[in-house]
Amino acid sequence: MASRVEAIAQKEQSLRVVERVSPGEQEATSEKWKEFHEVLARHGGERILVVLIGYPDPDSIASGLAHRFLAQQFDIDTTLLCFHEVSHQENHALVKQLGIDLQLSDDRFDLRPFSASAFVDTQKIHNPISDKLAGKALLSLVDHHNRAGNVPAEFLDIREDSASTSAIYTEYLRGRFPNGLNPKKVDQVQLATALMHGMRSDTMAWLEASRMEFEAASYLWPCIDQPSLKKISAQSLKPAVMDMVQKALENKEVVDNFIFTDVGFVRSEHRDGIPQVAEFLLRREGTDTVLVFGIVDGKRIDGSIRTRSDTVNPDTFLKKAFGRDEERQTYYGGGNIKDKGGFQIPLGLLAQSSDREILYQMAREVVRQKFLEAIGCKESAAK
Repeated sequence: MASRVEAIAQKEQSLRVVERVSPGEQEATSEKWKEFHEVLARHGGERILVVLIGYPDPDSIASGLAHRFLAQQFDIDTTLLCFHEVSHQENHALVKQLGIDLQLSDDRFDLRPFSASAFVDTQKIHNPISDKLAGKALLSLVDHHNRAGNVPAEFLDIREDSASTSAIYTEYLRGRFPNGLNPKKVDQVQLATALMHGMRSDTMAWLEASRMEFEAASYLWPCIDQPSLKKISAQSLKPAVMDMVQKALENKEVVDNFIFTDVGFVRSEHRDGIPQVAEFLLRREGTDTVLVFGIVDGKRIDGSIRTRSDTVNPDTFLKKAFGRDEERQTYYGGGNIKDKGGFQIPLGLLAQSSDREILYQMAREVVRQKFLEAIGCKESAAK
C-alpha cells in the first residue's frame, strides 16, 4: 500500500510545473515601480488626464482607477476621460456598482487646467483631442498588448507577457503597498474589486491568465468585495443584444472554419453587442474564426474578430484585410496576436444617404469582399 501511495505521489510531482519568479524578474519589477514613482513625483500637485481609448472596458476602467489611486499618493488630481459611453451591460454594472466617475469628452470639457495626459490599456494615443493635448506632457503609457512601436512617454511599460493591464497596475500597488491594501478603506475595496474584474474579463474568466494575473489576484483577494464582484459578473444580456444575435444568425455565411456575418444598424449604446455576438458564434461546432460587423449610428462600420485558430493572427488579419487610413496614417483595424481584434471604418459622405438599405448593402459587400480576399476565397459562402 505504501509503495502505491509513493508511486502516485511521484507521478503527481512529475506533473507539477512550478514557474518561479527569478531574482532578475523581481529586480526588473521593482525597477519599473521605482521609475513610475519618480515620474509621478515629478508631477506632484498637478492635474492630469487618464485617457481611455475606444469603448471603456473593465481592464481599461480598472487600470485608470488604479492610476488615479496611485497618483493621489503624490497629490495629483486625476480625471478619467473617455470618448464613448459605456455600453456593455457588465461595464455598466461595474461603473454603477463601484461608483466609478468617468468623464465623457465633449466640446464643453475644459482641458486648460490639465498639465499632462496618461494612457492605459492601449498604445493608440491618437484621439479626438490629440491636437489639444499636443502641448501637454505625455506622463505615461501602460499596456499589455503586442508592442506597436515607440511612444514618447516619460514612463512606458508594455508587457506582452501579461494578459491584462490590470495585473501590471496591481504590481505597482504591490510596490507602493507591500503589506497589501486596506479592506477597511472603501476606495481600496472598490479598486481591488475593479482590478479583479478587469483581469477576469480580459482572460476569459482566468482561462487565459498569465502568472501575473494569479499573483495579482492573490495580492488583491483579501480586499475585494465578493458580492459586488459576483453581481457585476452575472449581468443578463440586453434585449437589443439578443436581437443582434438573431440578426447575425440570419445573415451568417460559413466558409470552411470561418463565419462572416453582420448585425445591421445598431445604436452606439449597443455597440458592445458586436463582440459579444462574435464570441457567441465562435461556440459553433467546427468554427474557429468569426468576423461580425454592424453600422453604428449610420456613421461608421464597426466590427470584431474572434478566433481560436492557431494560424490566424487577429492583428495581422485585420490590417491586411482593411488596410490603412492614409490621412491619419493609422490602420482601420487591429488587435492582439492571439484571439481578438476590432475595426472601424468611417462611412464619410455615404452616411448622408437617405436610403438605408442601399447603404447597408454597399457596406456589407465591401466588408464581405475584404474578408473573402483576406482568407483567400472568392467563391460564394454557404449559409
